[in-house]
Amino acid sequence: MNTIYGFGNALVDIEIKLEEAQLKEVGIEKGSMKHISMQDLNIFLDLYSDQIFSKLPGGSIANSLHAANQNNAITHFSCSIGDDDYGEYFIDSFDDKRSSISFSKSKLSTGICLIFVTPDGQRTMAAHLGANLDLCPESIELERLQSSEFLLFDNFSMASPGGLETTKYALASAMKAKVCFGVSDVSLVSENLENLQWLSKRGIHLLFGNKNEMSLVNDSINMHAENILVTYGEEGASYNDISVQAPKIEIVNSNGAGDALIGTFLTCLATENDYTSLKKAVDYASKVCKSNGPRIK
Repeated sequence: MNTIYGFGNALVDIEIKLEEAQLKEVGIEKGSMKHISMQDLNIFLDLYSDQIFSKLPGGSIANSLHAANQNNAITHFSCSIGDDDYGEYFIDSFDDKRSSISFSKSKLSTGICLIFVTPDGQRTMAAHLGANLDLCPESIELERLQSSEFLLFDNFSMASPGGLETTKYALASAMKAKVCFGVSDVSLVSENLENLQWLSKRGIHLLFGNKNEMSLVNDSINMHAENILVTYGEEGASYNDISVQAPKIEIVNSNGAGDALIGTFLTCLATENDYTSLKKAVDYASKVCKSNGPRIK
């Protein structure tokens, strides 16, 4: 049974159904992510209040750990939350005996990510980080980190000064844990290029992202990763020289599918070969796409 330690953004996803024309009015490129202010968040919530269809715990690494947990991994997540109802709601989502959470409390409100879902099931994100800006090394549970097989984090995790400090602390303390890093979003590659250059020298066991993210990374920097996992949406995924096709499904909502894939893949490696692990991960991610929300209960 694998043990996976992750840290990153604690977010509550507010999913909103939009037509293609409405998404163009939002002004965020389809399929991408943009950080927004509290003012912008309130404007969007007011504008599309009648089109909200769910509020669920999210955050990329937390989603991955949930999928890993659903596949019997032991997981731990570190984050920063606000002293508010959304923060309590997020904490309560770690209710399985195989999952645990440690966190610091911020004076800022708990982070919220608006998930704009178009009729084709594709998601476009607008995130107000809030308390995530105060992610700090104090949130790390050293004993659990040092006994974990994998350390999982992503570009979102180190997008703030506190997040970068937490990354450095976790890497210095991880001991035997294999480092797994997600590219997260094309917009963060250029923004975090200096940090990526630093990270590339630390030793990455697994680098993962979708085809657009990985293409941009390859054009920008050599991450010196031992292993590469690339997702291709409806076409499936690849791990090094292994490829797996995704089952043909009607996509309802792609929010969290890539997160679920990596969490499931890392878990399956404990008992399966690379191909079978990837196949099970792709199949699980496809199940996420068949329902609303980033997590399967």
